[in-house]
Amino acid sequence: METHPSRISRLGQLERFLSVARLLLWTLWVMYRERRRVTRTQASGDAAAPPASPALIQVLAAFRDATMKQDVLLIKLGQFLSTRIDLLPEQATLVLSSLQDEVPPAPFAQVVSVIESELGKPVEEVFSVLERKCTAAASLGQVHKAVLASTGETVAVKIQRSQIDQLVRLDLRALRFVIWVMTRFVDAHNVIDLMGFYNEFERTIYEELDYVREAANAQRFRELFKDDPTIYIPQVYDQYVSRRLLVLEWIEGINIDDSAALDAAGINRLELARRTVNAYFYQFFAVGFFHADPHPGNLFARPGPPGNGPIVTFVDFGMVGSYTQLMRRFMKQAFLAVLARDARTLANALAQLGFIGEGAELASIERSMSGLLERYADLSLGEVRELGLSTILQEIGQLLYGQSLRIPARFAFIGRAVGTLMGVVMGLAPEFNFIEVATPYARAFLGLDARGMEQTAQQFLGQALAAGRALLRLPKAAEQVLSKLEAGELAVTLENRESRRWGGVRGRRSARGSGSASALAGFSWPFMFASSLAGGIFLLADAHQLGASWFCFALAGLCVLRAWVKR
Repeated sequence: METHPSRISRLGQLERFLSVARLLLWTLWVMYRERRRVTRTQASGDAAAPPASPALIQVLAAFRDATMKQDVLLIKLGQFLSTRIDLLPEQATLVLSSLQDEVPPAPFAQVVSVIESELGKPVEEVFSVLERKCTAAASLGQVHKAVLASTGETVAVKIQRSQIDQLVRLDLRALRFVIWVMTRFVDAHNVIDLMGFYNEFERTIYEELDYVREAANAQRFRELFKDDPTIYIPQVYDQYVSRRLLVLEWIEGINIDDSAALDAAGINRLELARRTVNAYFYQFFAVGFFHADPHPGNLFARPGPPGNGPIVTFVDFGMVGSYTQLMRRFMKQAFLAVLARDARTLANALAQLGFIGEGAELASIERSMSGLLERYADLSLGEVRELGLSTILQEIGQLLYGQSLRIPARFAFIGRAVGTLMGVVMGLAPEFNFIEVATPYARAFLGLDARGMEQTAQQFLGQALAAGRALLRLPKAAEQVLSKLEAGELAVTLENRESRRWGGVRGRRSARGSGSASALAGFSWPFMFASSLAGGIFLLADAHQLGASWFCFALAGLCVLRAWVKR
C-alpha cells in the first residue's frame, strides 16, 4: 500500500516563489551593500567604520519575523547566516541567533502517510504503538515515540514533513533566481561570493534531508565511542531506514540544560560539562568528524554506574562536519603560523583552506592578521581567561567581516558547534575552563606532545636538510654561471618596454672578460657566509627558532672553513 503526499498548486507555488524571492532580494542586497561599505572604508585606512547599520539590522529583523510564516527553508537559511561572521557583523548575527528550528507539528495523518509510503506496508504491521503527539518538531521533520511490533523495543521514529522536497526545491529556486539577478546588475564577487554561499547552503540542506546518510553518521559515531563508557550513541534499526524515515533507539535522559533535573538526579554538572567538551574536542582534533549541532535538545545526560559519573548521549546526526587529511595539514600550518606570528604563512594556509578567494587584497589581509597576532600571540592562558574568549572571537569576526575573507561551510560548522557548545556549557557550569581542557588536544593536534614531537622533529629536519642542500648547491651554481660569463657562453638579453611596444628590435649584449667574472666568482662564498649569518641572527632573535638558527650558523661556519681551505 503506497500513498503519495499532496502537491502544492501552481498558484500556490507562484505566490510562495514571489514572496520568498522579494524577501531574499531585499535581504541579500542590503547585506551586499553594507559589506561593500565596510570593506571599502577599511581598505582606505578608516578602521572606525560602523560594521552594522540600522538598515541591516532592520532587514534581518524583518527576515527573522518572516521565517515564522514561511518556515521550512528560511529558518535554515537564517540559522546558516547566523554562523557566517564573514558575511554579517556580530550585531547582525545576534538578530538571527534567536531563530529556533521549532514549528507546529504536521498532522498525524501525514505522518502515517509518510511511514506507509516509505515501508510499503500498513503502519500497524511495523509499530504496535505509535504516539500521536510528537516529541520534537522542526522545519524539515519531526520525531514520534513508538514500539516495534516485532520486538517490543521502544524507538524514536523520525519522519520528514510532507511536501518538504517540493518546498525546498521551490525556495532554493527562488534563492538562486535572486542571486542570478544580483550578479547581473552588480559585481558582487569580490564583496560576497553569492554562488559559493548558495552551493554550500544547498549541499547542507540536501545532506540533512537524506536520512540514509544520517543513519550512516550515527553508526560512525557509535563506532567512534564504542570503547568510551562516558558517551552513548543510540542504535540504528537499519531495516527501517529510508531517505525520508529513520528509526533509532529511544533515549531516556535529562536535557543537558535542565539544571534542576540534573541536580535532582545527583549528576555533577562540572563533570558533565568536562565529559561533553572532551567528546567534542576528540571529534575536532583527533578524528576530524564531528557532531555539528550540540544544542540542548540533542544532548542528554543520565547517571552512570555508582562512582563513575554521568553518561552523555548524543542524538540527531543530520548535521555533521568533517575535514580531510590535506585540510588537517594546512590547519596545522595555520596554527603554527599563529605561534610563530607569521602573518604571511598564516594567510597562505588560510588561502589553501578556502578562506581567501581570488582577487582578495592579500597585503591588506596580512596587515590585519599581523595586528591580531601581535595583540594576542603572547597571551598566557590566564590572560586569555581574563580577557574572555568571546572578546577575542569578536575581534576575529570583525577582521573576517572587514576583509575579503569567507568561511567555508566545514569551518562554519566548527564555529557554530563551538559557539553553541560554549553557551550550553557556560549555562551548565559557569566555572568551567575551556582553555585548559582544549590545550592537551591542541598540543597533540600540532604534534607538540611527546608522541608527536618525533614526527614534528623529522618534518623539521627534512625541511632543514632540503634547505641546506639547496644553499650548499648555490655557490657551485653561481660559479658555473660565472664561468659561462667568463667564457662568453652566456648572453644576457636586455629588453626595453617601449621598443617592444612599438615593434623595436631587442638588443643583446654578451658579457665577457675574466676580470669581472673572477671578481664575481670570488664573491659567491662571502655572500653565502653573510646571508647564512644574517638568517641565523634573524631566526634566533626575531622568530625564536633555535634549531633553524643554529643550522644557519653552522652553514656560515662551513663557508669560512671552505674559504680558508682554498687559500
